[in-house]
Amino acid sequence: MSIWLWVFVISNLIYWSIFFYLLTRRRWDASALTVGVLHMVFASLIVAAPVRSFFDPNYIGYQLGLMRFEGRWAVLPATVFLAWALSSAWIAVARGRGGWMKLVAVGDILFALNLGGGFLLDLVRGDLAKSKIQGGEFFTLAGTVAALIPLLLFALPFVASAVWAAGRAHSRGTTPPLAQGTEEREAKSEKDTDGIGGFRYSASRT
Repeated sequence: MSIWLWVFVISNLIYWSIFFYLLTRRRWDASALTVGVLHMVFASLIVAAPVRSFFDPNYIGYQLGLMRFEGRWAVLPATVFLAWALSSAWIAVARGRGGWMKLVAVGDILFALNLGGGFLLDLVRGDLAKSKIQGGEFFTLAGTVAALIPLLLFALPFVASAVWAAGRAHSRGTTPPLAQGTEEREAKSEKDTDGIGGFRYSASRT
């Protein structure tokens, strides 16, 4: 197996493990989970680009929507894009609201404009059939389907995610449902323990 495929697999294992660990803290609700998974899937597809663009002298380049970078010029933008996608996924499920959600919202808007702009440019030029999604030397998807995938799977969902994140950025709100359930069980457990302790104390004095 190619070393770059190993980079892809191992990096995804590490990053998804962190994501699943954050899920165990139960600070998320259904909408936060959906946004988190969206950004993790996006990050999974670009996870090898920062490493490969730095070490591989034959790297063919990095293109995302309207942006394209050649060779080592791709290292910094690829790293920034990956860091944003991962942090957005983790913030969504670990916090779900507050000032950090602005990072998610702003990034979502920029990426939606970038990916949507790339689609519109190809549409105006009549180049949709020439669109191509290339994952190194491992796979290539060409044609109109390749043009629609970034639009339908990421650009439009990023718009919805931006609206959600913007709303959560200015809302302290209540604890997400799963966290509420956990807190209620903990409170009930503490209450039961206090009751048992009180009974024992009373019994010791009779």
